[in-house]
Amino acid sequence: MSEKQNKKNGIIRLLEIAGAKKIMLFFSALFATLHAFLSLIPYILVFYIIKELTKDQVNFDVTQHYIIYAIIAAVISMFLLFVSGILSHIAAYNILFELRKYIANKIGRMSMGHLSNKSSGALKKILADDVERIENFIAHQIPDFVKAVALPIVTIIFLFTQDWRLAAISFVPLLVLAVLLPKMYGGNNKQLIQDYHQSLEDMNAGIVEYVRAMPVMKIFGQSAETFDKYGNTVKCFNGFVGEWVKKSTPGFAIFMSFTSNAMLPVLAFGLFLYFRNGVSLPTLLLFLILGTGYIKPLFVLSNMGMQISIINRGVEQIDNLLNHEDLQENTIYQEPKNFTVEFREVSFAYQKNDLVLQDVSFEVKQNTITALVGPSGAGKSTVGQLLARFWDVNHGEIYIGGIDIKEYPTQQLMEMISFVFQDSFMFQQSMYDNIKMGMNRTKDEVETAAKAAQIHDLILSLPNGYDTLFGQSGVHLSGGEQQRFQLARAILKNAPILILDEATAFADPENEYKIQQAFGKLIKDKTVIIIAHRLSTIVDADQIIVFDKGQIAALGNQQDLLVESELYQRMWNAHIRAKNFVM
Repeated sequence: MSEKQNKKNGIIRLLEIAGAKKIMLFFSALFATLHAFLSLIPYILVFYIIKELTKDQVNFDVTQHYIIYAIIAAVISMFLLFVSGILSHIAAYNILFELRKYIANKIGRMSMGHLSNKSSGALKKILADDVERIENFIAHQIPDFVKAVALPIVTIIFLFTQDWRLAAISFVPLLVLAVLLPKMYGGNNKQLIQDYHQSLEDMNAGIVEYVRAMPVMKIFGQSAETFDKYGNTVKCFNGFVGEWVKKSTPGFAIFMSFTSNAMLPVLAFGLFLYFRNGVSLPTLLLFLILGTGYIKPLFVLSNMGMQISIINRGVEQIDNLLNHEDLQENTIYQEPKNFTVEFREVSFAYQKNDLVLQDVSFEVKQNTITALVGPSGAGKSTVGQLLARFWDVNHGEIYIGGIDIKEYPTQQLMEMISFVFQDSFMFQQSMYDNIKMGMNRTKDEVETAAKAAQIHDLILSLPNGYDTLFGQSGVHLSGGEQQRFQLARAILKNAPILILDEATAFADPENEYKIQQAFGKLIKDKTVIIIAHRLSTIVDADQIIVFDKGQIAALGNQQDLLVESELYQRMWNAHIRAKNFVM
């Protein structure tokens, strides 16, 4: 798939997304067309059987052959339909897999700044809902679409060979369809489709937020009805769809009424011709069966019109994501001379907000420990995220080993940095996989890392040890225990630069003690940046940087700052008072 801006849309763009699977879709459509042709043969043969039976001298051998041919045609037709469905489903699920994998990889190459603008509900809608609709369309509706187009065309052509007058009457529903469908699904409906997708995004975002807020909702005794964002978005979506149905009903009712009663003009005109000896009884019966039976596929087209409109918008949103510019990176491996980190006059703002960091410059020498402290919102965590290049700076440069981090390929940069976040995250996988995280490590190495992180004994106490699945059968971990899993991941990764962002934030005293023990293993011979509120954990740091309102207010070791920095003195005194209060 190409990420270049694409002017194509709708089904054409969808087929382009299908890529190599277009061959499967071609044969699926071919077999669906052959199925449509063969499905007519039994009806045509019934026509010839009736003609034979209405003769003065009936040839039963010929009639028997017609019956046999009709059965053979019906069996082959159903087999072709089955093969067509198999091919379309195989193609659809392969496209579904490739597309979701490609979108996920694309998201991984985009800047966190762009992703933070999108709600979880919007991304969930693209990855789940929009892609799922594409799968359903390819697997089911493309073969149906081919049949719905091929069968009426073949039927009308055959009917014109039998009687052009009745065939012309039978052709009228196609003309009505050509007039009504654009009115039902075009023009004003484009805005309705956009509003539908926006309403669905808003509802998905509300649902995700509601699920995340469940613990708080329970604490305050709230329900789904009282959670405004969830309740309002659901009501809005429900009202929108209801209003849409009301607006669509008149046109759809006219279409359904006309096509459902398409037999009446054929019956009336056919009886008129029959009683005037203008048409034979077998021909009249043929037109009553085929001349109205081919209308059934048109119902598929009427339902498909709305689906195509919705899919067009979904494909457009997928393209908007795929065409978004990646985080720019070099592809050539760089050899740093060391792992010293340096910020030079760095300024940064999230979106168009006020600067979070302003002209920040400092150096963290290799194999030293630097602690970042300061009031909440001072920019400490932003420093760590900028170093890992979750965002790009607005001004200034960040260097590792004398090389701008923008010069490193993303993969190499990630290999150089381990990040222990304040908020721990556990996947619904085994404890072993939660530590390994896709790294090429042996089981012994995983267990060694778990022991260093003081989590090995806890894992062995679980029902299935390292094979225990997190989140199943009531297996859950406390915040402090989950943070020790993060430490195990960092120890296993063994990157030369380590960023600890409030790594003991949710730890109780016992877990904090074990985490501090793990730190000794983790920080050995590494360039370490610790973002901390508990000042007692960083008193031995080689360097402490005090942030205030996005700028460096002071820099030095513990003893220097207690003498020279009034802000650090206040923070230290507050920390001591809080510690004594707890004790």
